[in-house]
Amino acid sequence: MRFLSRLRSKDASTTTETETKPKYPGLGVFSPALDHSEIDPTRDCRRLAELESIFVRSKRLVSLEDVPYIVNQIRQGNIVLLDISRLNDGKEKTHLELKRIIERIRGETRSYQADIALVNDTCVIVTPSFVKL
Repeated sequence: MRFLSRLRSKDASTTTETETKPKYPGLGVFSPALDHSEIDPTRDCRRLAELESIFVRSKRLVSLEDVPYIVNQIRQGNIVLLDISRLNDGKEKTHLELKRIIERIRGETRSYQADIALVNDTCVIVTPSFVKL
């Protein structure tokens, strides 16, 4: 009998601990779930103000000389759509050049945690770290 009462007292103490903790931590506006128990409206407003100046840029990819422009746009937090139709024509020489350009973009934007994805046969998208593909 005494053994059962101990179990009940432990169960009662654990339920009060779980009831005091929030089930879902504060999410913020565009951030993953954080361990904050309170939502900070000033932080959310700052994040929204930062997002007001994000642009979607498009660029026709021609050569390696276009890479600094793309890296600069990613550094500023913009999204870049690349038209690769000129380099994706099926020829081996242009295919190797396209591969070299994509690898250079990937290498130079690695520190910004940028994502690169193929949209279709003629378009590649490069996004900053806060954009999820």
